[in-house]
Parts: sequence; structure tokens; C-alpha cells
Amino acid sequence: MNNQKGSILISLLLIIIVLSILSIGVYRLSYSASRQAQFSRDNSQAYYLTKVGADLVINNIEKVIREINDGDKKDFEIEFPNEGKSIISVEANNDNKKIILSSTGIVNENKRYESKSSIKAMLTFSSNFGEVLILGVDKDGVIYEFDKDFENPRKLEIKDENGNEIIISDPRAFAWDGGDTLVLVGGESGKGNNKDDTLIYKFSTDESKSLKTGGNGFRYVVYSEEEDKFYAINTNNDKINYLDSTEWKDIHKPKAGFKVDRLAQGNNTIVGISKNKPSQVTYYKEPSNKWESKVLKGYDLEGIYNAISYGESNDSNGVFVIVGNEENNSNPIFMYSENGVDWYKAIQQNSMMGINYELNDLVWTGKKFVAVGNSGTIYTSNDGKDWYVFDRKEIIKGEGAPLDYWFNYSKVSGYGDYII
Repeated sequence: MNNQKGSILISLLLIIIVLSILSIGVYRLSYSASRQAQFSRDNSQAYYLTKVGADLVINNIEKVIREINDGDKKDFEIEFPNEGKSIISVEANNDNKKIILSSTGIVNENKRYESKSSIKAMLTFSSNFGEVLILGVDKDGVIYEFDKDFENPRKLEIKDENGNEIIISDPRAFAWDGGDTLVLVGGESGKGNNKDDTLIYKFSTDESKSLKTGGNGFRYVVYSEEEDKFYAINTNNDKINYLDSTEWKDIHKPKAGFKVDRLAQGNNTIVGISKNKPSQVTYYKEPSNKWESKVLKGYDLEGIYNAISYGESNDSNGVFVIVGNEENNSNPIFMYSENGVDWYKAIQQNSMMGINYELNDLVWTGKKFVAVGNSGTIYTSNDGKDWYVFDRKEIIKGEGAPLDYWFNYSKVSGYGDYII
């Protein structure tokens, strides 16, 4: 019996020792997990402080850069009680048009478990009026910059490397690459004081170049994001040209008789339309190196084609879109194609109480297609296939005009959600 008691006592002692060892291990594991959770929390908080600090500076960037001389660097420290702080460094270059911003968030500063997070960003300002840049060109080729309310116009002094002002006579069209470069083309080289017919303008550096073709200039220009090229239509010989750095190069012109008025490029294809060729398109597919024409037949495909554009959103395939009107009336036409050859009728999801007018122009803003036409007509589409009309009650009428009067819209431009 005594031996049994001794055996039980030894077993109990062993169990106690094992439990003690296990409890120490569990404590260490729980402590380690707790510290790991704290590290993750502190790192997340440091990143949050980093972003908040950067956002605060960016939201007040115009005020900030007014306090910095070109080429200088300034540090800002923002305290967040009981959370940590942000240290933001702002460096201005290019006459305060290029801003380099570095932000660091710090939690538990000067403690054993200090956490840091950093981000870096570069901001480019091409406008004196902030994030919205609106340029207008008058009939004499002078370029003006406006604020977002179309007020306070400022003439841009665009000069060549010798300091001579560049003005494109008889301007016809412009295109923007969505970043740093604007190309303006003129219709008739030789008119006015400047015989050049192309202006290439760099926003970030104010650098500009002018080119001369020796012919009658260009009547249209468009930018292709896919090819990262500018394409233009030569007024003199109807050839399609593309801009190769500092010179225009020819692409063989379409078949005889097809005078291209507008074109768009995407999906390795160039598509052109002409008001003088109802219900027809011409297209150039690489690597065939030749133009083909096609007459389109079918319900709501036949008519006068006034504008074409190509767009590619994040959630849909790229499409070409053509807008215009039926040949014998003003009913609008919407049509789309993924390859530029096979075309389909797009859908009007709603209309203006049965009132329809021809569509004159079209733009892809990077987010949506926008088509404009007569009598205040404005349509939008996210994919080029389904179109929605704006209620004309929201559109501004002419000052002092009667209630049944609306503007005819002939041109549209825009970027993102900002449309003119």
C-alpha cells in the first residue's frame, strides 16, 4: 500500500513538472504571438501615418510649393497624438512643376520596438491652375490656358530653341498622349508668318518643336496608346502619316477616291472614315501593308459617318466606335467593332422623348465614350455598345434664348470624368 502511495506521489510530481514545462512553452508562444500581432499592428499604423501625411501635403501642395524655391527641399513633421508622426520631404524642380515627395510614418519612436514605413511619389504639374488643364487654340494658332471655369485665359508663350515664338497657322486639330506631349497640326502650310504646320509641345519642360512638311499641312491628328504614336492625315496628298520623333513618315494612302476625314488606331489596325463615302470604312492591318475598303450593309449601319474613336477600358476589350446619322434623316447612328472590319449596331438605352439628332463628334476620355450632336445632344457609353443620353434639362441653353432653343455641339474633348 505504501509503495502504491509513493508511486502516485511520483506520478503527480511528474505531471506537475510536465504541466509547468507546457505552461512555460504556452506562455512563450502566446507572448511571441502577441509581439507579432503588435508588430503587424504597428507596421500597419506606420503605413497609415505615412499615407495620411503624404495626402495632407498633396491636398495642400499649391500652398506648399509657394514656400519652396526651385531646386530646394523642405521637410514637414506632422504629429498624431497617441499614434505617431509623419515626416514628409518635398523637393521642387523645373520651376516648381515637378515635385518629389517622400513620406515616412513612425510609431513608437526611440523605443525598442519602433516601426517605420515609407513611400515616395513624383507629382508633375503642367498647369498654373492645379490639376485641371484646359487649353484652347484660336483661329490664328495662339494657344491659351484656362482655369476649370473657363476664366482667366493666359496666353502660352511657346518658343523654339532660338527664342522665336511658334504659331501654327490655320490650326485644324490637336492630340494629346495623356501625359507630357501635345501635338497641334495646321491646315495650310505657308499661311501667316510661320510656315511650319506641326507643333510638338512638352508640358513638364515647356520644350517645343515645330515641323514643316512642305505641303499643305494636316487636317486631322490622333494619338494611339497602343502604338504610342501620333497619326495625321496629310492635306496635300491624303496620305496617313505617323510622327517618328521629329519627323512625319508616310503610310501608303487608302485606295483612290477614299479621302479620309477621321481615323483611329487600335488592335493593330487603323480605321478611317469619310463623309464623302457613306456607309464605308477603310482599314489598314499590319503586317499586310495595304489598305482595304468595306461597304457596310444592315439595319442602322448605313449612313453618314462623322466621327470615330478607339477606347479600351479595364473591364472590357478595346473597341472602335463610329457615330453619325442616317443618310436621309437626322436619326443618330451608333456602331462598334473590335477588329475594325466587322461592325455591329450599338444600343440606345434611352432617348430624348423620341427626339433624335445627328451626332457630330466623339471622344474616348480614358473612362468612357462621349458623343455630341445637334440640339444639345450628348450621349455617353462605358463600352461603346450601350449608350445613354443626357437629359437636356441639365444642359445650358443660350443666354436669353427661348425654351425650345438648344446649342448644336460640334466638338468634344475630355479626359477622365472632365468633359468639354
